[in-house]
Amino acid sequence: MNTEHPIDRRWNMRQRDWAVVFWIAFLSAAIGAFFLFGLIDPMDIIHTWATRYDIGMRLAYGLAFAFLYLVCLLTSALTVFMLRTGPARGHVKGDGRRPKAEIHHPAEANPDLVDEDWR
Repeated sequence: MNTEHPIDRRWNMRQRDWAVVFWIAFLSAAIGAFFLFGLIDPMDIIHTWATRYDIGMRLAYGLAFAFLYLVCLLTSALTVFMLRTGPARGHVKGDGRRPKAEIHHPAEANPDLVDEDWR
């Protein structure tokens, strides 16, 4: 009887990709919030834009971090999507590319241009 415990199995590539996306987005949002609130006081934003609402300092920090996290999540997911759906490995070596276009002299297609100089 060999029953596998759910913790003992490895993650598949999709699960690892999503874990990386969430972690990188979290770290990016944390660094962004660190710099944002190092430059701007949240109370200035609250008094400027949200005077009608009773928003405290913690809620302002939380909303700003949530916004930064969503933006970073979108960019991280887009990066992973572009990496996973990019060209195949042999594409750099020239495998799978279209052949180079053949260059013909214009006079071949149009006999009126035989005496023209095309240099």
